[in-house]
Amino acid sequence: MEQKQKVGCLSSIITIILLVWIASFFVSGNDSKKNNSKETKTEQTTSTTKEKTTETTQEVKNDGKDYTEVSNTEFATHLTTEINNQLNSTGYQVRVQPVGNNVIYLYVPQDIKYSSNSEIQQISDNLYTIKENTFSTWAIDNGYDLGFTNSPDLYIKAEDDTTLAEESGIVNKSMKVKVNN
Repeated sequence: MEQKQKVGCLSSIITIILLVWIASFFVSGNDSKKNNSKETKTEQTTSTTKEKTTETTQEVKNDGKDYTEVSNTEFATHLTTEINNQLNSTGYQVRVQPVGNNVIYLYVPQDIKYSSNSEIQQISDNLYTIKENTFSTWAIDNGYDLGFTNSPDLYIKAEDDTTLAEESGIVNKSMKVKVNN
C-alpha cells in the first residue's frame, strides 16, 4: 500500500511540474509572437497607383549545429539536472544516460516498475512532455536549428534496466508501455 502511495505521489508531482513547465512556455511564447513577422517588398508601378506585394523567399537550410553524441551527452546531463531539481523535495531522483547520438535512457526508481500500466503510462507521458519541452529550450539556447534537429528518442527504464516504456511513432510520437502489470 505504501508503495502505491509513493508512486501516486511521484505521478502527481510530475504532473504538477509538467503543468508549471508548460505554463512557462505560454508566458514566454507571447513575447516571441510579437517578434515574428513576414517580410514583404512593395513595388509601385509607374503607370498605376496599385501596389504589388510579394513575399521574400528564403532558401531552406540548416542554420544550426549538428546534433552529435557529444550533444546528446550534454542534453542528457541537462535533462537529469532539470528533472532532479524539480523532484528535489520528493526524495525521488532520476538518471538520464545518453546512447549514441539519438537515444536517451531515463532511469526511474525501481518501485515504479511494479505500478499499474496506466500509472506507468501517465508517468511516461509526463516525462516525455518534459523531455520535449526541455529539449526545445536547450536546443535553441545552444544553437541548434529545430527544423533540422530532433530530440533523442526516450526509453524509460527501472533501475534494474527493465524497459518500462519507449517512445514510438514517426510523425505522432508517443510513449508506449512495454511491461504488462
